[in-house]
Amino acid sequence: MLMQILPPLKALQAFEATARLHSFSAAAQELFVSQSAISHQVRLLEQQLGCVLINRKQQPLALTEQGATLFSVLQESFFRMRSVCQHLVQQPGRRLAIAAQTSIAVEFLAPRLNAFRSAFPHIETLLHMESNAASLDAGQFDLILGTWPCPSGFATVALRPEWWFPVCSPAQYQQLDLQDPASVFQAVLYSSEQGQDWQLWRQQMQLSAPAMLQQRQVSLALLATKAVSSGEGIALSNSWIAGDAVRAGTLKALLQWRYQLPWGQYQLHYRPGGQQQQQINQFIQWFCAQMQHSDLLAADGSTAGQD
Repeated sequence: MLMQILPPLKALQAFEATARLHSFSAAAQELFVSQSAISHQVRLLEQQLGCVLINRKQQPLALTEQGATLFSVLQESFFRMRSVCQHLVQQPGRRLAIAAQTSIAVEFLAPRLNAFRSAFPHIETLLHMESNAASLDAGQFDLILGTWPCPSGFATVALRPEWWFPVCSPAQYQQLDLQDPASVFQAVLYSSEQGQDWQLWRQQMQLSAPAMLQQRQVSLALLATKAVSSGEGIALSNSWIAGDAVRAGTLKALLQWRYQLPWGQYQLHYRPGGQQQQQINQFIQWFCAQMQHSDLLAADGSTAGQD
């Protein structure tokens, strides 16, 4: 029977940090030791295991096949240890870490966090805004809101089917023919999808391509919605982004000309079975109630935004 020998924890920790950060110096900074100390620990680990874990000739550092296998286990193990330790040293009611896509974070969640704190004063929250799933470290969060796929170790709550519709300022709204969706082509159209969003809208409205089209490009639907609120132009938006502004009267929504994008349905992902499960469940119930209340189409699916 082979003797089961576990390498020193310090060496495993040095390798995990180096593999995760792709840098000896970054790992040293995180662990508050010198770069040579990190390199030495990783060398000792490789000697004990009898294999090379890191290809040092590549920049940034790359893992060998054996290194990738070990890292996949260590990353989850260290995350679990950090989570448990954090829970033990903090007061009951550890804060919920929430990552939300830019549009939901800015226009929906941030304005409602005070209401959540009033309803659940024992739950602290940390809201993080992220625009790109590739740069999101899911392991740092309890809940994730956005159009991104479900991360490993998370479960998903399906949210409402999302409808998109034209929005504009009250002044621009007065210039539209509410019986003719093609009247939007007389205005500047803001697009966050290189024009594909408006092309799909036109196809679903069964409209021919106009001879002339004025379009301006932005990187986010949130920016397009903000751009038209000043008085000129029309954007495609949804209840998450434009709902509060429509209810406040600063934007008008043409809900009768709504459509669904073939991509980008919002989802709520959560980490199940942890110490925070009760708080997570309370947040999910609160969030779903807020979502239902904020849905412009649920309030009036045919006449909202019309005089």
